Amino acid sequence: LQRHEEALASYGKAAALKPGCADACFNQGNALLALQRHAEALAHYDRAISLEPHHVDAHFNRGNALLNLHLNSEALASYERAAVLRPDYADAFYNQGVALMSLERHAEALSRFDRAIVLKPHHSDAYTNRGNALRNLQRYEEARASYDQSITLQSGNARACFCKAQLELGLGNFQSGWPLYESRWELEEVRPHRRNFSQASWLGSEPTEGKTILLHSEQGLGDTIQFSRYVPLLAERGAERGAEVVFEAPRSLTRLLAGLTGGATIVAARDPLPAFDLHCPLLSVPGLMGTTVESIPARVPYLAADAKLVAQWRERLPPGGIRIGIVWQGNPSGAIDRGRSAPLASFAPLARLPGVRLVSLQKHHGLDQLDRLPEGMAVETLGPDFDSGPDAFVDAAAVMMSLDLVISTDTAIVHLAGALDRPVWVALKAVPHWAWMMDRDDSPWYPSARLFRQTGDSDWRDVFERMAARLTGLRQR
Repeated sequence: LQRHEEALASYGKAAALKPGCADACFNQGNALLALQRHAEALAHYDRAISLEPHHVDAHFNRGNALLNLHLNSEALASYERAAVLRPDYADAFYNQGVALMSLERHAEALSRFDRAIVLKPHHSDAYTNRGNALRNLQRYEEARASYDQSITLQSGNARACFCKAQLELGLGNFQSGWPLYESRWELEEVRPHRRNFSQASWLGSEPTEGKTILLHSEQGLGDTIQFSRYVPLLAERGAERGAEVVFEAPRSLTRLLAGLTGGATIVAARDPLPAFDLHCPLLSVPGLMGTTVESIPARVPYLAADAKLVAQWRERLPPGGIRIGIVWQGNPSGAIDRGRSAPLASFAPLARLPGVRLVSLQKHHGLDQLDRLPEGMAVETLGPDFDSGPDAFVDAAAVMMSLDLVISTDTAIVHLAGALDRPVWVALKAVPHWAWMMDRDDSPWYPSARLFRQTGDSDWRDVFERMAARLTGLRQR
């Protein structure tokens, strides 16, 4: 009945009446897991296992609690114990694969998904994650086949469709990728964020004469910056037909986005919206406009820094040398950050180059690493007032105008630099977010960007050594 608090209370009474009952402790753990009180659930699973060491489901659900606590190695060990106790436990092998994916051990994960499928041939989710493992192993055709099998087994499997969309878009197959990308709205974690307006959705082909179209951002700040390029494009097309465009964006970005050309109206999220006739989520626009790799609107810059802030920060930047703005850490809270961020110490080969001055553009996460730099590495900071107000990135944009280069992992700063048409080098894992595409060192989205990908699992050293060599070569010309 999904009345987990009441269930927890009843199981608690059972455990009090019979303290040695492993199942009472196990079910307390299950209720706590459903309530997302994962640490408490873990304690109850441990108690159940202490009472009944061979309680296979307690080992399995203990792994689930640990996985939710991001203790992936410990979760793997619990799933392995469950599989030893029950060798035909398909989900124990499947969850081993999930834990191994979280640990970036993709080849091992693949073997566990294969084992789960042998034991449970119609395990649609195992085929989906098998595809993810193959994609990370750069075995793209096999990944596509695995996604297709998942979709065949479970018609309309949104997760499989979305994963296949990312594969196709990353491979440049936009025609097949964009329609599949719409499956994101069926994902459990995305569905609650879908906007429900009484006005009709814009489908890209209906007449817009005299109408107002509302575009609304839907994902992270970097995605909003990247795809905001479509706002002036749509506004300019609309102006030709007597249509208007309103763009609802995160409040923190409205000052930065105010410079978008084309005549669109920018509205902060949660502010009252003007009257509109049609609406569309921002990341649906490329598909509706039939964007291909060749037709990506890469007219840059499409954002501009505040001239007054540019002058102010120019005076505060360290003088002389080659000034490189750096960012190393994305938001660690989401799965998207898995393998994306690099330790600040990885930038050391650049710091050792004569005349190079590294300037931190990092905010929030990862700043503690400034206190433990390798010997001989220096990073200059811009003070506590750098981007300290409610407006995101306005100081960063101004600073970039006086830097020689920006180097970052896959963060919103990269998209900002690209939108400003500033030289930017991007440190990427071997198979990154689909927008960086596969096996190329340039970006059709940002002409000023150069991409440096890992060649081995989690090997950042080679990436930054190649950057240092490239920078040395450029200086010698």
